[in-house]
Formats: sequence, structure tokens, C-alpha cells
Amino acid sequence: MRNDHHFPPMTEDFDRRVRQTLEHLPAQPRKAQRAPLRRILSVGIAAALCIGGTAFAASDLPVAIGRTFTLLLHGEDAQLLQDYTITPEPGTMTDENDKYRMTVESVLFDESAGAGIISLHLQNKTGDGVIPFDASEVLATYKKPDIVWGNLSECVSVKDGQYNFSVIYGDDLGFAGGRFYLDQSRSTENDYYIVGTLIPGSDYTPGMPLRLVAQEQGKWQLWGDGSSETALIVLDVALPEFEQMPYYQTSDGAVTLSQIGLRVTTPLSDEVLVDRIRHIAVKMKDGTEQVVLDKESNTDQTLYSMGFGRDAGYDSDTSVYVLARTFDLTQVQAVVLDGTEYPLS
Repeated sequence: MRNDHHFPPMTEDFDRRVRQTLEHLPAQPRKAQRAPLRRILSVGIAAALCIGGTAFAASDLPVAIGRTFTLLLHGEDAQLLQDYTITPEPGTMTDENDKYRMTVESVLFDESAGAGIISLHLQNKTGDGVIPFDASEVLATYKKPDIVWGNLSECVSVKDGQYNFSVIYGDDLGFAGGRFYLDQSRSTENDYYIVGTLIPGSDYTPGMPLRLVAQEQGKWQLWGDGSSETALIVLDVALPEFEQMPYYQTSDGAVTLSQIGLRVTTPLSDEVLVDRIRHIAVKMKDGTEQVVLDKESNTDQTLYSMGFGRDAGYDSDTSVYVLARTFDLTQVQAVVLDGTEYPLS
């Protein structure tokens, strides 16, 4: 689907409203690749997600975050939905078990950069108020306006029986990296509205179908060719086909910028690219620069990032970011990485 000569239509009005929707998000430590709940039978390793969490009532997700994602993904702005956000007919993309019903509400996926946002509704059918995950505690040092995820509570599974959300793809069922956040502005005692980010791995190829799954901590099922196991999939919903978004790119294809994603690829080195990059900015045609990431000043305007390098068996080094703010692509001149400009067209 990546085609340098046939971009989807993009209006100035669309750019303006997406930009306004995302740029005021209040800007999560340890943003490495998220490990799926899997274990290798041949070596007997049991994977466990060991993340500290707090109770649902104690998490502190600002109303503004829920309102922002609602604007982007839930229909308050009809033009955004008509452009690139895919919203299935109500109740058509649903799976359920005896306790919970999971419904995909909408998907925004940019295949060129490999970044996406998904909205889902998890309903407690029993009405007992039991939430199948914890909300992680945010460290006080990360609660800053320029750290987007500093005021978010991530959904985590830390106990047997709790659910972990993932996006999988392809015949070999690869796992996308991502984080899922509870939207408290919409959620009630037995209805949980969740927004997640996703970055498929380097083994993803254009057109692969995507599926949203919920996996139960503490239970396992055979995976792939039977040499490994993954946490038991208890809910499984196929995601709708997406509308490809416009993107700008360097002449060699090494840097790709879209409305919601940034992708950077370089030759392999001793240090993984996602750790090596210290500063990211977008330079506009008027000469101004808008900072996306600056590790020295502890600024982070991304929702999630993931790297693919030598340690994962790849012959190149790639870093992908889901952006918490977006840019008018027609006004972008270059992406600046650690002081070096990469012109886009």
C-alpha cells in the first residue's frame, strides 16, 4: 500500500482538525518493545508481565485525554471519520465469553509508518464490577505537561485471570507492540472504554489482516508450529480494513512522517536506534521547529515507541513512534534527528 506517486486525498481542513485534536494531549517511562505473553517450550521459559499497578479507582486519567480521543475516534467530528478513521457498524466487530464482551469501535492505522490507534469497548456482562486488569501507577517524576504519557494509566495484567490486550497479524500470528489505556471519562462500573496504540513488527507486510485479542494471564495455549505457547486468547476480533493515510518521506525512504507516525531506518550499529536517538523535531517551512522527543529535557510528545534491531534478528535498525501530536504535512520541510536534517517530500 505504500506508493510514492498515489497519495490518498488530504484536505487542509483535515490536517487542521487532526492537528488541533492531538497537539494538546498532556505529553510512560520504559518505552521499550512490549513483550507478548508467550513462552518457549523447548527451553521452559514462562513469560510473565511484571508491572506494578494500582486499583481502578486510584488511577488518575484526566477528562481531557478521554475527550481528545473521543473527538478523534468516536464521531464528534464527522469529517475525521470520513477521512481515515474506520468505524464499523455498531456491534459488528464483537467477541464475547461468559464474562466479557469486547467490541472494536474504531481504528486509525498508518501502514506507511507502521503506527496505529484503536478504540475498544469492554463490557462486563455479569455486572459485578470486576475489571480484568489493573491500571498502572504513574511515577510523580513523569507527571509533566510535555510528557504525554505522564498522566495516563496503562492497562496491565499482573495477576492470573487478568486480561492483556494485543494486536496480532499474519499467518504466523506476529504480535504488534503497543500500550492500552483506560478512558475514565467514558468508563463506568461495568463498561470500560479503552484506547490503544499499535506498532507491527518488521515482519509485517502490507495488507496483512490485523486482529485484536484479549489474553488471559496464567493460562496457555500452543502457538505457531507448536514449539511455543502464548497466553490463552479468550476474545478475538478481526480489525476492519483501514484507509491508507498520506505520508512524506526522504528520497531514500529512510525517514517517513505521517499524521500519526514517524518511522526511521538505518544500518545496524552497536546501539539500538530507538535508544540512540536523543532528540527529534519536525522543521516547518517557516523555519520553526516543533520538538517531538528530547531525552535531555525529559520531553516526550509520543504515545508509544518501539525499535527493531540486531537483537531481534533484523538486518537493519528501525525505530517507530506513535505521535501524540500531528503536523500539517504540506508545511513540513524536514525531520531533525539529533541535529541532522532529513528533508521530506
